[in-house]
Amino acid sequence: MIPLFVDWERVAHRLRSAPVIALFLDFDGTLSLLRPRPDQATLHDSLRPVLSALAHCPRFRLWVISGRRLEDVRARIHVRRIRYLGLHGWETGAAHPLDHPTRALVPSLRNSVASALAESPGVWVEDKQYAFTVHYGQASEADADRARTRLEEALAPHSRQFRIEPGHNVWEVLPREIGDKGRAVRRELAFLPDPAVPVYIGDDRVDEAAFAQLREGITIRVGRSRWSRARYKLGGVAEVSAFLSRLREEFA
Repeated sequence: MIPLFVDWERVAHRLRSAPVIALFLDFDGTLSLLRPRPDQATLHDSLRPVLSALAHCPRFRLWVISGRRLEDVRARIHVRRIRYLGLHGWETGAAHPLDHPTRALVPSLRNSVASALAESPGVWVEDKQYAFTVHYGQASEADADRARTRLEEALAPHSRQFRIEPGHNVWEVLPREIGDKGRAVRRELAFLPDPAVPVYIGDDRVDEAAFAQLREGITIRVGRSRWSRARYKLGGVAEVSAFLSRLREEFA
């Protein structure tokens, strides 16, 4: 990965020639600092006016694509003219429910996992209605390892219907009907009437599917990851803020 600002002239040249810039943004770890609990996350202070300016510029189309529920991430950003996508892009606001057997299984599977992990210190389960997330950021390494084993044992009979997506101190348990971020960005780009240069910024392993789908775009991994399919990297949320401010100043 190349530090983005080291290669800024090349990036800027490409953006100048783009009639439309399709900007996809993750939330946690990208627009918000990572927090011990998801309800503690807030939009970085400097970003709301920048996002608003970009969202109202005719050259830009903005998406925020998050593992959170759609209404959760919308409420934390609260900027108009952004298209918010929850559950890794599957939740769009349109009606497209899970098939009945899978939907019926989610709560019982979630309760089974929560019961299996009840004695694991620092581990807890977050309910997302159509999916759930196991958080282990406050667990010791040994307790996290045991929790992962118990989680896999609980899911083993349902491996055809559910998958585990690892993230920053979490394991997300998702029905296989819920696609990844790569599928979501390709779907969204297909809706645009004009050719666009896609820009995708994310900080987690779940963002790798989008990086893989956007090899011809401008892909940016946030944080200290040693490896990524992204071409560029930014050091953290403050550098994301600097990049978005630069987009507003030079292209909006």
